[in-house]
Amino acid sequence: MILQKKLTSLAKWARKAAVVVVAVLSFSAMPAMAEDPIRIGAVTSVTGPASYLGEPEKNALELMVEQVNQEGGVLGRPLELVLYDDATNPERARTMMQRLLTQDRVSAVIGGSITASSLAMETLASRHAVPQLSMAGARILSEPVKEWLFAIPESDVMSARVIYEHMKKSGISKIALVSSTAGYGRAAGEVFIEQAKRDDGIEIVMHETYAPGDTDMSAQLTRIRGNGDVQAILNLDAGNQPAILARNRAALGIEQPLYMSHSMAAPEFPALVGTTASNGLLLPAPPIMIAEQLEERSDLRDVNMKFLKLYQDRYGHAPNTFAGIAHDAILVLVEAIRRAGSTKPAAIRDGVEQIQDLVGVNNSALAFGPDNHGGVFEESSMRMVEIREGRFVLID
Repeated sequence: MILQKKLTSLAKWARKAAVVVVAVLSFSAMPAMAEDPIRIGAVTSVTGPASYLGEPEKNALELMVEQVNQEGGVLGRPLELVLYDDATNPERARTMMQRLLTQDRVSAVIGGSITASSLAMETLASRHAVPQLSMAGARILSEPVKEWLFAIPESDVMSARVIYEHMKKSGISKIALVSSTAGYGRAAGEVFIEQAKRDDGIEIVMHETYAPGDTDMSAQLTRIRGNGDVQAILNLDAGNQPAILARNRAALGIEQPLYMSHSMAAPEFPALVGTTASNGLLLPAPPIMIAEQLEERSDLRDVNMKFLKLYQDRYGHAPNTFAGIAHDAILVLVEAIRRAGSTKPAAIRDGVEQIQDLVGVNNSALAFGPDNHGGVFEESSMRMVEIREGRFVLID
């Protein structure tokens, strides 16, 4: 698991603890607030296969709760974060959700890091009528709308639109899809195939797959190379296998451009692939990955640069996509509580549905409603980037 080892090597917090409680931080470090704290819960994959998601999410959640409290809290009250690690296990996520709702008595929950955990938690959120803000991006989380569940990141539908639009602008109409047979790769593959059928400008002429754990995709790429109709290759997966595929492509001398999904928009990814093999790779990335390249004097750039500095000062390295998702989850929850003027779960749920055009780190216009619980937005905030000499360079 090369990717996981590399990404989790950035972690500086203890891994053994099942629970991390950030309780009001230090009152001496923030304005005096006499009211009892507002208790919110979180479940992230701090350990296990998805720790490259959960660790930065945990970091960002703790950091943003501290910032909210230093700025006066919400409704004159500090936030108290109760955070559990589900170890990338949906059943454990469900157990932690049960604890948050029945023992910790939180007003809202952020999590999980992955789709399976989020869905396992959702049944309890619905039963106990407590709003849940998922940090996973699968379409199933928000379509159809679930009464108590909201999705913070843009879904695979949005990623497909951004990638396909760039392909068409580049004169590409026929592509080969390469995806994993499980997990994110399988789910995303279904969405991208469906979107291609709806888009009269893109045709998937080949679909190759590989299994989790496969360490060489040269056979699949060789078959693609033999198809003269293929103008570009699209790889959909998460973890370390996209890096292997990119290296295999370079070794085979394949010249057709290689597109990756937004799941690979992590600062560590180019180094995992290698400078030569990663040069020219194309993918959609959220604003946090290109913060310094965003338009000057824009609200989106200001929000991103502020978070970038806060995160770097605290953790010694730049935040990635998943830290940005956690930032936006706290932003949405705080705004919902303010709009509701209450910490009652039903009022917070209604408050989320009232949010329009909220500028986040990963999304320039977070918006929700009774018929829109996230995932798909009017316009994507993701930007197409090209990897050049180990850097994500804005190209569109």
